[in-house]
Amino acid sequence: MGVREARKFATRERVVEAARSLFDEVGFEATTIRMIADRANVSVGSVFTTFDSKVDIFNHVLLEKFETLYRELRQVAAHLRGSTGDRLVTLLSIAYEVELNHHGLVLAQLSASYGWPEHLEAESRARRERLTALFQDVLDHGVARGEVRADADLDLFCNLLFGVYLRNFKTAW
Repeated sequence: MGVREARKFATRERVVEAARSLFDEVGFEATTIRMIADRANVSVGSVFTTFDSKVDIFNHVLLEKFETLYRELRQVAAHLRGSTGDRLVTLLSIAYEVELNHHGLVLAQLSASYGWPEHLEAESRARRERLTALFQDVLDHGVARGEVRADADLDLFCNLLFGVYLRNFKTAW
C-alpha cells in the first residue's frame, strides 16, 4: 500500500470510529457529518470523499457490528451443549452481551431502520437471515434429538425468537 492509500485508509478508519462512537452516544438522527468530521479531526469534504452519506457511514458501522456478533455466535455455536432450550438461551445471552457493549448503537439502528431505502433494508434482511440460520441449526438439532416437534414451523419460530430478542433488548440492559 502506498502512502496515499495508507492516508485514505487511516482517514476512513478515523471517520468510522468517530461515527461509531457518536451514533452510540447520541444516536443516528442527532449525529451530523460535521460532528463526525470534528471527532475524526478531518474536514467535512474528507468524510464525503470516504463515504457517500451519513446513512452510508451508519450502514458500514452496522455491518462491522453485525460481523463481530456473527463471528462470536458462530464460534460458540460449534461448541454448544445441553438441551435445545439451553443452546438457544446461550446464543441469545451471548448476543445480548455483545450488543450491550454498544446499546446506544443498537437503539439507533432500530430507530433509523424505519426509513431506510430498500437497498439498505435488503442488506439488513440478508444479515438477519445469516443470524437466524444459526438459531435454525440449533432447532434442527433439536428436531433430530426429538426435543422439538418435527412438524413445528421453525422459520416462524426463528422469526418470533428474533422479534422477542429485539423487544426485550432494552430490558436486557
